[in-house]
Amino acid sequence: MSNLIMAPLFGKYLSLLGVKYLYISGLFLSGGCLICFGILDRAPAGPSYLALCILCRALGGVGSSASVTSGFAIVAQEFPHAIATATGLLEMVNGAGFGLGPFVGGALYEVGGFVVPFAAVGATMMLMSVMYIFIFPSIKSARRAYSGSLLSLIRIPAILIMSMTVFFAFFGLAFLDVGLGPHLKTFNLSVIVTGVIFMTAPILYALTAPIWGWLVDRGHAGRIMIVVGNLVCVTGMVLIGPVPIVGKSHLWLTILAIVILGIGFACSQVPVFRDMLMTARAHGFPDELETHGLISGVYNFFYPFGAFLGAVVGGIISDRIGFRWTCSVIALMVFTMVMVMIIFMLISRHLSHKRKSQDEQDKGSEEIPLK
Repeated sequence: MSNLIMAPLFGKYLSLLGVKYLYISGLFLSGGCLICFGILDRAPAGPSYLALCILCRALGGVGSSASVTSGFAIVAQEFPHAIATATGLLEMVNGAGFGLGPFVGGALYEVGGFVVPFAAVGATMMLMSVMYIFIFPSIKSARRAYSGSLLSLIRIPAILIMSMTVFFAFFGLAFLDVGLGPHLKTFNLSVIVTGVIFMTAPILYALTAPIWGWLVDRGHAGRIMIVVGNLVCVTGMVLIGPVPIVGKSHLWLTILAIVILGIGFACSQVPVFRDMLMTARAHGFPDELETHGLISGVYNFFYPFGAFLGAVVGGIISDRIGFRWTCSVIALMVFTMVMVMIIFMLISRHLSHKRKSQDEQDKGSEEIPLK
């Protein structure tokens, strides 16, 4: 919750606060909160323990929001001609963290108990933040906040559609984090096999994300990739249950669906940030750090918003109608969003051709000499 609340604020005031300061301080705060959370098992039981847990998680979310929002803005500022490639590399590391985190965390837990995973990761983050003070390049900015309203950006149809694409994608991903475990229990798998299956999608996401980013920066249509990637994700959601009309659930079908989701999710999400930036520039927003921060704030609002509702609402729906039907509902939601996007793309292309033809006619009439 704190992540999605703070992301738009950090995006709006990114230039005023300083992008380097925000990134480093956010990383330091997140690391400190992880260490504190690791020693909370020593706190007295009762309301104070609950309050301390919530406080640690909330402050950690603020730090994460600061570092992630500024990180995306730094990518746009420092790699203006390779935004999607740089975003793909960021998402590669992100996916690797999601995939390897449970395995590494579990190993550290076996070595030293509850505190060791949090202390190790938190101390590493704090040490890295101190190192970044000296090795991170200074990024010049106008030291001013964005003067307009965030709604002026979200009102742009293309940015709103891209934002909803991010929302629905992370809605489905968060639901699977909650619902996939109980579904896999029906196959009577060992803990190790279950862990490997959970790792599959994030690892495939990490491996393919740089490829999609590279293709977008080489001139391939980013929006077409987003559409195709989302349709691939719809296929994965249909098969992972599978949808009752498809047939009975099989382990091989579930694994195939997870593979499809890992690849499709990367294809659908990596081009989004670049597309939002290009759209903002086309609508008159300056190509400056303020705009980059604003886009980053909007992007990093919708993905935790979708993840939050996906875990909560998706879990509630699953309790009512079951895992398989919930996957069907999410697949239908994503498919509807894809249809809206396709219709928007067709209308935009028609209007663009019409405007271009009108401009050519106006130019031709101006070249006719007066008699």
